Amino acid sequence: MDEPIFIIGSDGNLTSVQKNSYDREAELQQLINDHPELIPGMGDIGEGGSIRWLLIQREAGIPREDGGPDWWSIDHILVDQFATPTFVEVKRASDTRVRREVVAQMLDYVANATLYWQPGTLEGWFNSQDEDPDQRLLEFLDDAELSPENFWSRVDENLRSGRVRCVFVADSIPDSLIRLVEFLNEHLRLTEVYAVELPQYVSVQQLPGVRVIVPKLIGNTTRAIANKSEGSSTLKRQWDEESFFADLDERSDPACVALCREILEWTQAQGVRVTYGNGKRDGSMILVAGPPPNGYVFASIWTYGKIEIDLQYVRRSPTFQEEETRREVIRKFNQIPGVSIDEASHSLRPTLPLALFVDDPARRDLFAILSWVTERLRSDLTE
Repeated sequence: MDEPIFIIGSDGNLTSVQKNSYDREAELQQLINDHPELIPGMGDIGEGGSIRWLLIQREAGIPREDGGPDWWSIDHILVDQFATPTFVEVKRASDTRVRREVVAQMLDYVANATLYWQPGTLEGWFNSQDEDPDQRLLEFLDDAELSPENFWSRVDENLRSGRVRCVFVADSIPDSLIRLVEFLNEHLRLTEVYAVELPQYVSVQQLPGVRVIVPKLIGNTTRAIANKSEGSSTLKRQWDEESFFADLDERSDPACVALCREILEWTQAQGVRVTYGNGKRDGSMILVAGPPPNGYVFASIWTYGKIEIDLQYVRRSPTFQEEETRREVIRKFNQIPGVSIDEASHSLRPTLPLALFVDDPARRDLFAILSWVTERLRSDLTE
């Protein structure tokens, strides 16, 4: 018999809650749908880091041939803030398929989804289920490495490369499945495999309507973390000036590298603070108006050859708090030939190719806009 869990209320009274099975598999599925955060953090994403989940689709169809009809469906597709597609399959402990058969089933799903889902599939599902998908994505990615503009392309990239995550959810995970999950997660480099137990505890008489859920993560062994970390390109790294320009030089043409050098010289002359990001694959040079610990991030340059206009961050300043002032920034950029930023992006982080600004007069216009934004942000800090 399973041991109860004891709850001590604010009145000091002790209440015991007993483990209780789910009546239907649909209950577990709905639980994940409503509360994906019940799936614990996994892997090693750095000190103090935690996985956040974005629900993309429930009962996501998977074909078994290019352009064919859906043949299977996975219970849930989630994506974390690092754009890792996560396949979630739910089973009750009473279902005999929660043992070895469910692993073969999941591998079928992943093998075919990574091959036959077209670019933009997950983005389309997400956009179709939400009344304001842009705002929801913006809130989800707040303070994350990826911008909304780059998020979905990274999702597609991870899907195509097999950099995905498989999660088996049940109220109880049998030993046979535990052994398989741990073995797979310790030996697969790109694909992560986990199981999650979600037992529920209830006390109908003393706490009517209350359920206690106690998640338990399986497969996050020390060996699995070490093996995936070794040679993994997804671990965080702290970039600096030397590593940033070395990566930029490999991935961009000399004219873009020269422009970035000029931007760095401009920051030094203007007293703009420069910090470097800790992106797992892509380096970033971040421009900040104002001394630490204050200041406003207003632009970021990435080693994949783009400059990001950080309107999401400058809106925290009094000057750019109003939507119209951020739209003015967009209009200034749109006056440059080749630049076209949707004014609806006034609270996002639109990105532009550096190549647009390597020649005059676009180069001069870029520095003029950056100087204009910097002056206004500084005025906020001195008032």
